Amino acid sequence: MEKVAKGITSFQLKLLGIILMVFDHLGQFFGFLGAPVWFHWMGRLVAPIFLFTSSEGFIYTSNRKKYLLRLLYGFWFMGIGNIIANRFFMNENEVLINNIFGTLFLGVLYMWIIEGIRKNWKLKKPVKVLGGFILGLVPILLSFGAILLMNGLNSNSSLVLFQILTTLVPLPILSEGGPLFILLAVLFYLFHGKKSGQLISLVVIAGISFFAGTGNPFTENYQWMMCLAAVPIILYNGEKGRGMRNFFYYFYPAHIYLFCLIAYFIQH
Repeated sequence: MEKVAKGITSFQLKLLGIILMVFDHLGQFFGFLGAPVWFHWMGRLVAPIFLFTSSEGFIYTSNRKKYLLRLLYGFWFMGIGNIIANRFFMNENEVLINNIFGTLFLGVLYMWIIEGIRKNWKLKKPVKVLGGFILGLVPILLSFGAILLMNGLNSNSSLVLFQILTTLVPLPILSEGGPLFILLAVLFYLFHGKKSGQLISLVVIAGISFFAGTGNPFTENYQWMMCLAAVPIILYNGEKGRGMRNFFYYFYPAHIYLFCLIAYFIQH
């Protein structure tokens, strides 16, 4: 009889993340109907869960390039979808910017870069090590380019270039959660197999998020609640469980645009 490991599998962890994500986005799109703030509290656990599973996915995937490409394709799809949604289905004072694929892509990209730098350092290949550092700087430099374009958005050419750049290229400064979430993904990777290091990283990032914000810690500045993701991460048993690789790639954009459409037609 096959022995069942205690704790929760990667499948169960992702499923929990999806359920919590639905509550968070119900609060986002249906706040006008009185959705409670605790929907957003639940949602604070979502990003850490998927950042953690992305680090596990990177380590165990059989093809890291395909893994990166899937995330990039998801980012492109959401980028185009958000443009359409903002043009036709959002109120004037609202902007749809949800696109966690960009954050996940950048996190996994830096994991891949770090792995390459470590490998080539051991093999004494300084040119490839330097190439890794340069590749890591590209998204950061492009972020500065985006900032310059933002400062000139009063011109049509700058607006077009900004939209093209931000739709095609995941940028740390404009990704969901910003550089802190990308850093957390990398820390999860660096401390793989060391739960204490991963949990300390999570708590530190949650603390930085809290002190960087302002307002009531339960009604406005509640990003610190991401530290509660430590509980399911502690329970993770290292097992893959049932496969659901493609489900998230489809469900994430599908439920966001479905909620967007329903909210729009309720209000109109």
